[in-house]
Amino acid sequence: MNSPLVLISLPAELIARVADDSALSKHDLMRLRLTCRLLNFWATYSLAQQHLSKIGISLTRYDLQALSAISKHPQFGPHIRSIQLDHTRVHPDQVAILADAMVQAKQSGNDGYPKAKERFQGTSRRFVDELELEDSEEALQSLIVAFSALKTYDNPITLTSADTHLMGCDFGHTRITEFFGPYVYDEPKHTHLNSTMRMLLRAASSSGLHIECFQFSYWEPRESRALTQATPYIDVKICSKLEIPKIEFESPLSKVETLPLQKFLAAVTHVKTFELNLLAEPGLDIVSIRETQFCQEILQSIAFGSLTSVELWNVGISQKALSMFLKKHSHTLQSLKIVGSSIFQGSWLIMLAWIGDQLPHLVDFHAESLYEMQDEDVEGDIETRELFPDKRNWKLTAHGNNECIRDEITKLLRDASNSGS
Repeated sequence: MNSPLVLISLPAELIARVADDSALSKHDLMRLRLTCRLLNFWATYSLAQQHLSKIGISLTRYDLQALSAISKHPQFGPHIRSIQLDHTRVHPDQVAILADAMVQAKQSGNDGYPKAKERFQGTSRRFVDELELEDSEEALQSLIVAFSALKTYDNPITLTSADTHLMGCDFGHTRITEFFGPYVYDEPKHTHLNSTMRMLLRAASSSGLHIECFQFSYWEPRESRALTQATPYIDVKICSKLEIPKIEFESPLSKVETLPLQKFLAAVTHVKTFELNLLAEPGLDIVSIRETQFCQEILQSIAFGSLTSVELWNVGISQKALSMFLKKHSHTLQSLKIVGSSIFQGSWLIMLAWIGDQLPHLVDFHAESLYEMQDEDVEGDIETRELFPDKRNWKLTAHGNNECIRDEITKLLRDASNSGS
């Protein structure tokens, strides 16, 4: 009688394919690692490759210790490519709300008391942890340990300051959110973009981490009342020492003080790619004149000498400010994308023609969903209208050399002229 076929008797390449099956979840792979030494090897490799490329952590001892352990692991560490540090913190009001809920549940004698108590205790512990970790710089030292381990693999790393509950992280804060639940928008919370950016930049500088991209993202609905300003704290000395080839910034500028951000953009060097997304709804009927001024101030502060790629999403800006920014980088700029954006005191048709004529090194250009602003009202708001309203979902995409791009722009402008747009 033939013995039954077991997994470990298969050739190594077949075992690797089984462990690499996309149907296996993170927890499946973690259990598979515990079966035997052979399966541990292949399951560990697949777990690292599929689930540990992006690590999202909150400011807790458990998360920071987990990051250090994963970074030092000889099979896990080399697969890390992105670290997202949550910049949200427990708000004191939230602790008080949960305390009241616990007291009410106990007084009413219902079955919800144990859960209410557990949630209050978990949130209280995190609140205290966050204060201690920041004030003592224990969090900073933990990040330096993790980044120093990652430096040994010499892989470029993306660092992000964001709300990790919105970023779709693969690993990191699962245990914490399962314990007392993720934040929701109607719960009071702090946004500490200042200290979070400061920790990431200081840890990267101290460890010599190879940074591929620095992202900071702050999102609040327009109607939201942010509890704290999302103001990036900037240490100019540290920034000037870091080589950051790519910067991505996502935030409604109405929520941000721009001066620290301007200092950051003026201090960093070697930036080749800059992406700015103001998270406004494309085609919003009303755009604040203050937002167009914010955008202009940000772009004017950029002094990168090697900028090759720019993406502008959902911005409002004057034609003069945009042309000045692009002209400043015309000798290096090769790729330009403008999406969902509004132009003020000017015309996109004129601006597009200018792009074709004045950016000689441009080899990749994309534009869509563009809007033009009308006159400013007494309250400082501007009405917008869509460019080419009769051509829904139009896009301009051109590749190759400057001549190809100029030809595509000319064709678009000719069609617009013929249609009377």
